[in-house]
Amino acid sequence: METLLKLIELEMRKHHFSKNLIAAGIANIVIFGFLAMIAFVDWGADDYAYSNYSVSFMLIDICARATFIVFAGALLSKFIIQEYRNKTMNVMFTYPIKRHKIIAAKLIIIFGFTFCMIMFTNLLMGAILLTVNHYYPFIADALTVNEAWRLLLKYSISSLSAAAMALIPLYFGMRKKSVTATLVSSIILVFIICSGGSGSSLSLNSIIIIPITLGAIGLWIASLSMHRLETKDVN
Repeated sequence: METLLKLIELEMRKHHFSKNLIAAGIANIVIFGFLAMIAFVDWGADDYAYSNYSVSFMLIDICARATFIVFAGALLSKFIIQEYRNKTMNVMFTYPIKRHKIIAAKLIIIFGFTFCMIMFTNLLMGAILLTVNHYYPFIADALTVNEAWRLLLKYSISSLSAAAMALIPLYFGMRKKSVTATLVSSIILVFIICSGGSGSSLSLNSIIIIPITLGAIGLWIASLSMHRLETKDVN
């Protein structure tokens, strides 16, 4: 465990990970602008996107997951695919460290970052929504304490599953060590899982078995990638 933690620290230093936090902050500003635009453009519509708290928080979660699943695809490309392409990974494999630990450190960083940023965005945008609605009421129903806890649990699970399924593009990227394939598969995944919202009460993510299954597939792909290091990808 100590070795893995040290590898995580070294990977974050090597890739100047603080820059990703700045990029994530900019992404949150863009998300806020997009949500605000919907609020004004959609105002007065029968299926207003912020008609109640349930639909409002679902819209926020969709935007957060869509943004950071693609962000995770970019990190997979930077941390793994590009290092295979420019042979940096071969140098790392000469270290007296088990190869699967090197990949595990990279995947833990990407998984943890994706989960934390989706949760952070949900909480931040949710807090902004509650604050604005307090001073300028536009949501008809009231948010009870029980409902708030239910939504927090729901979107915590959603964030975990999204962080896991964000690893799925690794499979497509590793086939030909392609950055493009990794990013395109991330975008396709977003279109599949984030369909719905904007006034709709149903999305694929609301069918609980779908995000859980995709999350399990993502973790399986991560495990498979580490196993391949000892066989095909090393030869």
